Amino acid sequence: MNKYLRLLRFELKGLTRDPITLLLLAFPALLLALSCYALPLVLRTLPPMEALAAQAVTLLMIMMVASFGGIMAGAMATFTLLDHKDEHTLHTIAATPLGLPGYLLFKMAYVYLSAAVSVFLVLFGTKLLAADAYTLMGIRLLDRLSAGDIIAFSLVSALTAPLLALLLGALSKNKVEGFAWIKGSGMLAFIPLLLLLPAFNGAKQYFLGVFPNFWASKGLTNLLLAQRHPADLSFALYLFIGAALSLLVTAGALRLFLRKVQY
Repeated sequence: MNKYLRLLRFELKGLTRDPITLLLLAFPALLLALSCYALPLVLRTLPPMEALAAQAVTLLMIMMVASFGGIMAGAMATFTLLDHKDEHTLHTIAATPLGLPGYLLFKMAYVYLSAAVSVFLVLFGTKLLAADAYTLMGIRLLDRLSAGDIIAFSLVSALTAPLLALLLGALSKNKVEGFAWIKGSGMLAFIPLLLLLPAFNGAKQYFLGVFPNFWASKGLTNLLLAQRHPADLSFALYLFIGAALSLLVTAGALRLFLRKVQY
């Protein structure tokens, strides 16, 4: 147990050396401020809209809040992995009793937990502090989410973080390449927004199923709308499929990372 505590202290010390990772650590607080103050202000200043347009805009805001936590945690973890690559410390880590695979599993565990806490705090904090802003036809949409629903969504949505960290860490040779990959991977955060398009209603939604973050986001969207298409699944089943797919892709990304660094 002591070796894991020492490793955690080492990791936390490494995070404080890089201003980029410090900014990413502050991102949940920035996102909460955005969801509680900036986005409601945008909604209030919009001209009167038809019901369908109002639904789309309100859902768009909520899904933006819910989607970015795991993506940003994955970006932060990618930078720390690339730090090790740039500083050639992976050989040193491999020589420790924990070994490189053990170190990566430990690192991805705390990255996942931090992402899950971030997603929960932002979504639950928005529900507590600004639910009135996300109202549709007199109904506060966030009231349709219980604390249990938000916890379940957070646990599955946060699996995006270790998946991205390992995959982008394997594909990038250094921080410069990593930054380019991270910018491209940011498009994943917009996948849930495609769920609002009529083109992906019904069975066509499953074309987006190749993206692991689709499943939890679709389950959340159905809860917010309180409606189901015959082709839809239950909230629990969306989460189960999303978790299984994310874990499968993460396992493949871990093997790819180890192969790329030749361990």
